[in-house]
Amino acid sequence: MSITKQFFSPDGPLAAHFEEYEMRDAQIRMAVQVEQIIEKKGVLLAEAGTGTGKTLAYLVPTMLMGRTAIISTGTKNLQEQIFFKDIEMLNSILETPINAVYLKGQENYLCLRRLDELRRSPRVLSFPPERVAELNHWAQQTQTGDRMEIDGLADDDPLWGEVCSTRESRIGPRCKQFNNCFVTRARKQAMQAQLVVVNHHLYFADLATRLQGGSILPEHGVVVFDEAHSVEDVATEFFSVAVSSSRVKRLLDDTPKIIRSAKFGDDPAEERRKKMISAAQQANTGLFFRFRGSAGRAKLIPEEIDDRCHEAYHRLDTSLDAVENSIRALEGTDDVVDHLSDRFAALRSDLDQVLSRSARGFVHWVENRRRSAVLGASPIDVSDQLREGIFFAIPSVIMTSATLCTDRDFSFLKSRLGIDFEATELSVDSPFDYSRQGCLFLPSQIADPRDERFVDQAAETARTLIEITDGGALVLCTSLRNMKALHERLCDTVDGPVLLQGEAPKSSLLTRF
Repeated sequence: MSITKQFFSPDGPLAAHFEEYEMRDAQIRMAVQVEQIIEKKGVLLAEAGTGTGKTLAYLVPTMLMGRTAIISTGTKNLQEQIFFKDIEMLNSILETPINAVYLKGQENYLCLRRLDELRRSPRVLSFPPERVAELNHWAQQTQTGDRMEIDGLADDDPLWGEVCSTRESRIGPRCKQFNNCFVTRARKQAMQAQLVVVNHHLYFADLATRLQGGSILPEHGVVVFDEAHSVEDVATEFFSVAVSSSRVKRLLDDTPKIIRSAKFGDDPAEERRKKMISAAQQANTGLFFRFRGSAGRAKLIPEEIDDRCHEAYHRLDTSLDAVENSIRALEGTDDVVDHLSDRFAALRSDLDQVLSRSARGFVHWVENRRRSAVLGASPIDVSDQLREGIFFAIPSVIMTSATLCTDRDFSFLKSRLGIDFEATELSVDSPFDYSRQGCLFLPSQIADPRDERFVDQAAETARTLIEITDGGALVLCTSLRNMKALHERLCDTVDGPVLLQGEAPKSSLLTRF
């Protein structure tokens, strides 16, 4: 009997741990396939319906076989569940617990350098003093710098946006805070771990770094993509180039703050640079205003990038070039300022690519958001990058989800991901009897979602269902605007707490729920 099958058997460790343990045939079939792929190498595509227990089906063989492995998920919520619940439980059962680490994207960690810059900047006065004091106190106490520790921090809190680590702001070993950096610490721990839990975005960030000769994650022989149905979308997003009006504004706003914090003393170019920055801000508004339209994303055909757009682009590029040159004059005097000039160069390069009318293999698009417009170029096909960077580079690759194929046929998924070679395929059904265990209710008397009456009627319908089921309801919305409107109405009519996504870290909200 394989070590995995023994673990799931009626007299195995799981049965001894759970009083009412029940074997699931589909779970064991998947676990055995995962063990074989790890042992013999290759690619496994495993569709496992809801309730199969696919998390344990890949975690058990991965942890038992002792290979360095990465578990990559589509969402932070699943990341937390796997690390804090499933791995913790398995480690309590195993005779020899393994070293597992949970690594997030760097924007989840406090940047000590940016916090110091904010303290010295007049911008700190725009935030409530008590919030700044609370942040400073936490910064002195925290061992991880993880925003999850701040219970009352909203997802879109602008104060966090000023002090978190970002891809643009991080300067690596050149930073004076590098050895104390929370991102550095977290990545060092990951490099020494046997199992690292990440999300797809971070995995592809590591892939890009590896292609350039570096790494974020340890060398690994196994990678498991849970929620693998989203891998193509995340890869497309990651290999895309995008520039938003807010990215340009943020860089221009950062410039005087960073130069001021570098303590040059008298800066003879300060007044002239202020005028350059002002001109660049105006040019930024002028370019992106031309692409303003209805909310959402739309394809941008080359003909729409007309001569007037290119004139506006060249005005912005010339303005950015002037600011960049004024910063280059300070090169070699401060690592943070050197990194600032690199950010200008990267921004100008990205702008050139998204507004190029000759790019091949990319689709160009514009996305209008509430406060900014985004211009982007995305690859039409990412199969080559996935094939070379993952399937031919990592010995054992497991891709699993509740939805990977159509009528047990993986052909479409394989064509999109570049799997034009032999791969092991497995499809197992959900053990749930939906006809007996679920109920679907479709309200017939409710306005169209575009109708102004919709939110009121949806709130009243939700309230009725919540009363019938005695609470414990999860209400899912397709827009943030409707979500907030429904929350406002339900707060007035439903007894007990009504939680709202974004008002606190997701893990904190789930714990309260």
